[in-house]
Amino acid sequence: MAKGLKIGDDAPLFRLESYNAGVIDLGELIGSQKIVIIFSRYFGCPICQVDLNKLLINVNDIEQKRAKLLYITQSGEEIAKKFIKEKNITFPVIPSSKEELYATYGLGLMTAGAFAKVRSKLKEAKQEGIEHGEFEGWEKQGPGQFVIDQSGKIIHEHSGWLDIPSILEVL
Repeated sequence: MAKGLKIGDDAPLFRLESYNAGVIDLGELIGSQKIVIIFSRYFGCPICQVDLNKLLINVNDIEQKRAKLLYITQSGEEIAKKFIKEKNITFPVIPSSKEELYATYGLGLMTAGAFAKVRSKLKEAKQEGIEHGEFEGWEKQGPGQFVIDQSGKIIHEHSGWLDIPSILEVL
């Protein structure tokens, strides 16, 4: 992580307007449940779409463990709302530029590990019939995920493509 966020650190707080759930204030959410924050890149990214599909398949498992799911994207409002409607996304989708939450959470340039998986992930997208959509974000942006406990501490951090089993393990 660029900023050195690690397990045990306090999660950086934010208060941002989401595309589908009003204002999301992380400080107000902390205390009642664990919080899963998924940092995608943008909805036109075929790998991000593959990961979103996997997340949607597993969202009930996350919610059954009484965790709140937040999804961060660099997509603009029009495309984000299209995906929210088409995919029936019920968790908050929050916009951010690479200079905002991505940087705050230490997600900058894609890691070597994530980059090494691009070819296989693109093959997976092609097999699912997913094509690249509009370019709305920084192509070199590294995705990531965090789980925050009820005290506001980071209990899981992963810089790279979505890893559902590691999220479920800490919930």
